[in-house]
Amino acid sequence: MPESTPVSVLIVGGGPVGLATALLLDRFGIDCTVIEKSPTTTDHPKSRGCWVRTMEIFRQWGIEQAIRDRGLQESSDVFVYLDSIAGHEYGRTRPEPNLGQTPAWKSLVAQDAVEEEILKVVQRSRHARVLFSTEFVGFEETNDGVRVETRAVGSGEPTVWTARYLIAADGAGSSTRRAAGIDMVGPATLAVMSNEYWRADLSHLPVAREAAGFMVIPDRPEVPRAGILNTNGRDRWLTVTQIGTTTDERPRPWTDEEFIEIARAHAGIPDLDVTLINRSTWRVSMQVAETFRKGRVFIVGDAAHRFPPTGGFGLNSGVQDAHNLAWKLAFVLRGYADDKLLDSYSTERRPVAQSNAAFSYGNRLRIGLTDDAIRSRNPDRIRFWINDMDNHLHSIGQNLGHCYEDGAVIPDGTVGKALNSRHYTPTDRPGGRFPHLWLDLARQHSTLDWFDKDFVLVAGPAADDWLTAAGDVAGKLDVPLKAERLPTADPADGFQIGLRGAALVRPDGHVAWRMPWTPPDPARELASAVSALLH
Repeated sequence: MPESTPVSVLIVGGGPVGLATALLLDRFGIDCTVIEKSPTTTDHPKSRGCWVRTMEIFRQWGIEQAIRDRGLQESSDVFVYLDSIAGHEYGRTRPEPNLGQTPAWKSLVAQDAVEEEILKVVQRSRHARVLFSTEFVGFEETNDGVRVETRAVGSGEPTVWTARYLIAADGAGSSTRRAAGIDMVGPATLAVMSNEYWRADLSHLPVAREAAGFMVIPDRPEVPRAGILNTNGRDRWLTVTQIGTTTDERPRPWTDEEFIEIARAHAGIPDLDVTLINRSTWRVSMQVAETFRKGRVFIVGDAAHRFPPTGGFGLNSGVQDAHNLAWKLAFVLRGYADDKLLDSYSTERRPVAQSNAAFSYGNRLRIGLTDDAIRSRNPDRIRFWINDMDNHLHSIGQNLGHCYEDGAVIPDGTVGKALNSRHYTPTDRPGGRFPHLWLDLARQHSTLDWFDKDFVLVAGPAADDWLTAAGDVAGKLDVPLKAERLPTADPADGFQIGLRGAALVRPDGHVAWRMPWTPPDPARELASAVSALLH
């Protein structure tokens, strides 16, 4: 066996979540290595949207615009119901209204583009590296870390790593999760689906630029119903078709020629020049792992949760898993926090995954009901269900409204509001994402820009004593802690800390603790809160 290679964190899986984890750890100066069995990033569009919280994180990393440039045009977050793309339209949903609650609106962008943009950053990093064509073999936990074996896909040459922590980001069938003995909870198969990724120029059709997806319900019984997802508004399309409930129920898989005829029927252009790029078969699941941590192993993204794709929360939840975990790993590895802080990762993210799974499943049911309405040809029934479909893509509350009730937060006794998937109410309550507020008239700088690698004490406009206290506590406790002053604390913007209160915000932008007044000894109160969170 070869001599082992040391690394602080080994990440198995180089998809968007594994790459995001590496990017985040590099920002904290933590050395890490990603191993990915494929020779490069994905050549399949897979996920089809980055929602607002993910785009806020990309904004922090400086890649928001690069990713947005590779997505669809603004206000294309709609579904169109029709008998073919060039044919009769039954109706369409409406774009989600942007109420200014985020500095980074969502983008309808394909996963292959997202992976490429994140990889560019990681490849320039000082502390992270990616090894493609390298597969996970197994691991064993030791007293002070994890001993992991990998091998080169081509030559079979083994490598042994000694890591402090191991992160499984290797997708729904995660071999790392299985090796760790972490079970999934929930149904493994709700449906069997076929993906066909194809090229054909439809740019002459205005609708090709206007919608994220086409729900094609053909009049011809021999043509299957399909969702066709728009990847670039011009010439690349992903057809998603249910081919069975538990197995592929077709007499046989379609040949390339047969699918090309299906694509022409879906487009409504009999002589359309169609090229099949690639295809895959997959299962719709609704599962969440029983825990997201076992010893020194953590699971993120699809390795931790499998959602129906209806809602687009797979990639988004995964990037946010990484955002939650990375700062905690960094604080423990640097000695700022005890290992028990890492338990809060599973405590906080697992309920979010369960909520996103339920939301996605509800959308799947809604799609079937809307299909039935279209087939009924009843105009009132069609109108009702297409109108209800707005609840699928209007999901800012599901994106921003989650509040961690337990974990690395100190509850203040206030009662949280029920999550409304369609509407977001900003709040500085412990556990919630700190509200966005523009800090300049040019709308270039947001309160969200304060949160990156440090804890931040956000003080009210007249809370001078809190600002002084933050400096004292940072020096005494040797913890990365900064202070910022809100220019205004309007409750309508979600700020309850008032003129003289303060909120302690974690590096991931979630409020850890707040005190909406100035106590006699603010430094003592703040020091107590920081110590309780980290030790």
